[in-house]
Amino acid sequence: MRWLLTELKRRNVIRMAGLYLVGAWVITQVAATLLPVFEAPAWAMKSVVATLAAGFLPALAFAWVFEFTPDGLQRDSGEQPTLAAKTHSARRMERSILALLLVALSFFAFDQFYLSPHRAASERARALPQPDVQLPSKQNAVDGTASIAVLPFVNMSTDAENGFFADGISEELLNVLAGVRGLKVASRTSAFSFKGKDIPIPEIARQLGVDHVLEGSVRKQGQRVRITAQLINAATDTHLWSETYDRDLTDIFAVQEEIAQAITQNLQGILGQRQVTVAASTTNVDAYQRFLSGRARFHQRTELPGAIDDLTRAVELDPKFVEAWIYLAATWTILNGYTSDPAMVAKARVKSRETLQQAESLAPGDPMVLAIRSVFLQEHGDQVGGLALGAESTKLSVQDPTPLTWHGIQLLMAGYVDEAIAILEKAQKRDPLAGVTNGYLALAYLASGQYERAAALAAKASAQGWEIALRVIVFDLAARGESAKALAITDQVIATRPAATAEERKRETQMRTLLANPHNEDAFAALLEEASGDVELGIISDRFEELLERLGAQNAADGLAGQRQMWMRSAWMPSTLNLRTSPHFFAIAEKVGMVQLWETRGYPAGCKRAKASGGDHLECPSTAR
Repeated sequence: MRWLLTELKRRNVIRMAGLYLVGAWVITQVAATLLPVFEAPAWAMKSVVATLAAGFLPALAFAWVFEFTPDGLQRDSGEQPTLAAKTHSARRMERSILALLLVALSFFAFDQFYLSPHRAASERARALPQPDVQLPSKQNAVDGTASIAVLPFVNMSTDAENGFFADGISEELLNVLAGVRGLKVASRTSAFSFKGKDIPIPEIARQLGVDHVLEGSVRKQGQRVRITAQLINAATDTHLWSETYDRDLTDIFAVQEEIAQAITQNLQGILGQRQVTVAASTTNVDAYQRFLSGRARFHQRTELPGAIDDLTRAVELDPKFVEAWIYLAATWTILNGYTSDPAMVAKARVKSRETLQQAESLAPGDPMVLAIRSVFLQEHGDQVGGLALGAESTKLSVQDPTPLTWHGIQLLMAGYVDEAIAILEKAQKRDPLAGVTNGYLALAYLASGQYERAAALAAKASAQGWEIALRVIVFDLAARGESAKALAITDQVIATRPAATAEERKRETQMRTLLANPHNEDAFAALLEEASGDVELGIISDRFEELLERLGAQNAADGLAGQRQMWMRSAWMPSTLNLRTSPHFFAIAEKVGMVQLWETRGYPAGCKRAKASGGDHLECPSTAR
């Protein structure tokens, strides 16, 4: 053992090990810094490490066999070298180690003080090219070779209400980046579906189909705000850039511009040079804060009255605040489908008209305005005009998938199933993790007879918080006599929900009873007391005539608008043939303007109008197309 140690020292093998390890460390640090800059794939860094590891033993073997002498590199003779030769070889290797250590220290300093996140701040001081895009704009975004997702920024404030403000800042940055030519941006709904979830960045990027991710945090206190943002290369899970901004709220638009410009500069190898300018949507800081909060509540759909309060206050503070008017109109327009309060329904009919007129006067060609108008017209009986405007809004909307989703729903409710599938598939491609889009696409697949595809997508939508499609599929299974399968899916969904209230557990028990026995009168009567979903119960019981009579007895001007989606979305399923061929169905469809649409545009595939003494009705196949 002593002999081996003596030989290792004599042959400078130990010095070679130190020299190799220091050199390998320098190489890996340089590679880890530079490879992400050139968008190198993850395997590139792994290859560098593997190559260096593989070369370690050959380097030691080389040192054992050869030695540096005053006469150059020579094969070791096996004899004890002269003092001069020994000193020459040792000093040469020690100098090499020292030189590499100096290189390592220099690179460390270079990385800390030049390649660190502060680099972005110094780069912004450079001369910039002339602007080639004005933001924000919903008309400019086009798919490009670079892609990014903006995750919801974390609320670091002590006040939980500021969570809406943090969400709003994230969405504003998303909208700004969506206007950069050549940059593909993941939609809001899909990106925000990861809020509060501990999922690795590479997996989030994989699900969203992007190469980069922007994440950060917001701390708001009084009129001061601290925003921290960081850009991550998803392939290597490494930071390309990060920065912290401590500003007054009056500078919030400037911060958005700086963040967007920093991102485009870090991606300029793909995008080329871009200058981003952000125009302030309002000069009233308080109005802007209420707008951010109201829009975030609108997207969540669970706090629509709070959204109305916030957005109303925003337009009161700034009557020319275009986007606040747009989202206020959108909130009032969809409110009918989220409340059973007759007073609120009546108020929504008035307010939706007023706010929509204001939005149209400020932004008549905005795709969201057109989409809202299309829904408004349909809710007020103009199916022809509503469907036409819905189609126009989808052509103009290039980033926000909402017009596409709404138009797909319109087509499905009118019975144009194949067209609905085509539109909803486009919406899903743009927003793959949106529960409502996946849910309605599942219903469209079910209507076309694609059961397995519909069931899988409905389960996905349920996991994303939209259970309606899965409920319809469960009803459809029970109607076809597959009660055991229907109950199994129901129990699985119930098991994944948060703790239910006593009333919710009671309703679940009633529903299970009806699923097991569609002719159970007591369970049917108990469920019929609920204000929503009346006609959908007919899928289980096949008692559509009774349910349609009840629906038809409501005032068409006030009641049917809020109920229309509840029954029309289920009218084209394989198990609802008796619904769509009922004279009562045709009479109600005529009241809400659907028959006029069919007469103008054409009846759903395979369907035609049949006249009979008991009332006109549709003749349709069992599976809609």
